[in-house]
Amino acid sequence: MQPTVPVPVQREMAPASGDLEVLLVRLGPRVFGVPLSHVRYVAPMPADFASAGADAAEHFVFEGEPLGYISLWDTLGQPSLYAEYGEMQAMLPQRRQDHLDWMAALENSIRTGVPFAKARSPRECAFGKWFYAYQSHDRRLGLLLSQFEQPHAAIHALADRLLGMKEAGQGSEALTAFEQARDTTLATLMKLFDSAGQLVVDLQRRVAIIVAEGDATCALGTDGVVDIVVVPPERAKHGSGKATSRATSGLVLLEDQSVVPLLDWRAFDTGADAIADGHP
Repeated sequence: MQPTVPVPVQREMAPASGDLEVLLVRLGPRVFGVPLSHVRYVAPMPADFASAGADAAEHFVFEGEPLGYISLWDTLGQPSLYAEYGEMQAMLPQRRQDHLDWMAALENSIRTGVPFAKARSPRECAFGKWFYAYQSHDRRLGLLLSQFEQPHAAIHALADRLLGMKEAGQGSEALTAFEQARDTTLATLMKLFDSAGQLVVDLQRRVAIIVAEGDATCALGTDGVVDIVVVPPERAKHGSGKATSRATSGLVLLEDQSVVPLLDWRAFDTGADAIADGHP
């Protein structure tokens, strides 16, 4: 869970000589590192803060002071999980209603014989097309979404089964089975949609990393903090070259063998020096 108040970043113990402490931050599907020696605070962004895009703010107000603001999404060309979750927040209620409408159409077909024209495969409805293509980068969301498959597939399987019963002259039995599924399987699916909607609201917690070096201080916009790691010298590569760019000062190899770019925030900062010099 992201902090709801500014959290000062402090060392629990001094690293071994030569070790590099790194704050890992997430930008969409990617992870980047910031030297922990530069990090002062992790602060939540206000809900209305313009964090990225053409209208991104130039300053982030922290403890009453305007700091130069860098949208790492824009600077590094990365999508934001915040935007992804915002789209999901708008989509989930629509897909929830789709399945209420689907069930109403099925009931009407059973009762009146009107042809049933909605998707019978769980992969063909709008939610199914999204569900089977989407890959979550958040463990909690991934676990919750995994619970959708069984009740969602069971709902769609009702069409062939119950309409087959109707055609076989078992309309009364089909309605009884429909009502049971509505009160159990559909109710479970509706609760999952509600839980997922609430979770994506909770996940929309962008944070600003307050960094400082010398007299320069600024705020870096990120999707969130992943971890703090200690990197021994042999797993850190510094300097420029093909593996690095203007925005990075090197690479670090984590214990899971993943390679993380180490950000050089001073290289692409335009507001830190101005703020430090008293010219916001």
